[in-house]
Amino acid sequence: MVILLTGTSCSSGDGPSPRASPKGTVPIVTPTSAYAPFPYTNAGQRRAFDAFLACAADHGLEYQGPFTDSTGKSLFLRLGPGEKASRAAQEEVNADCPQNTVGLFGTPVGPVDANLFERAAKEFARCIRSHGYPSYPLPGFGDGEDPVDAFWQLPFDWSSARFIAATKACVEPLRSYLFSG
Repeated sequence: MVILLTGTSCSSGDGPSPRASPKGTVPIVTPTSAYAPFPYTNAGQRRAFDAFLACAADHGLEYQGPFTDSTGKSLFLRLGPGEKASRAAQEEVNADCPQNTVGLFGTPVGPVDANLFERAAKEFARCIRSHGYPSYPLPGFGDGEDPVDAFWQLPFDWSSARFIAATKACVEPLRSYLFSG
């Protein structure tokens, strides 16, 4: 969408008003951010990304976001103002902070392959069970139910270091789904 702003001004002097533009030009408006804030679809998704931002900060790395990309079909996080971090440092944070992978998995940015998505979510839940949470529920994927909504019904206790450690050990099925192509 392009918004064209025009205006008129009156001047009582010999020259143009300081607000007047040369004939045939329009003012240039620079947005404060080219990217819109990410529109969370549920509270679980928001908590996962908030927990990732807090975990990254605990590792000394400030991120901002998530933001929706300019196409509106993806999301991204960016380093905070003045923040400099090597690729290795960012990968270390991603490895130590599994909340980002969980958040990305639960954020469809294209068509969802329901069978592969459900398989990855169930493998993740089974792994959590084997890492100290034997009663962790398996996601319930009913006929016609959105698989992403079913995934977010799982409990994620981001305040528990023990749960985060279990999640860290179990994100591979989610990562494999996300980066399979």
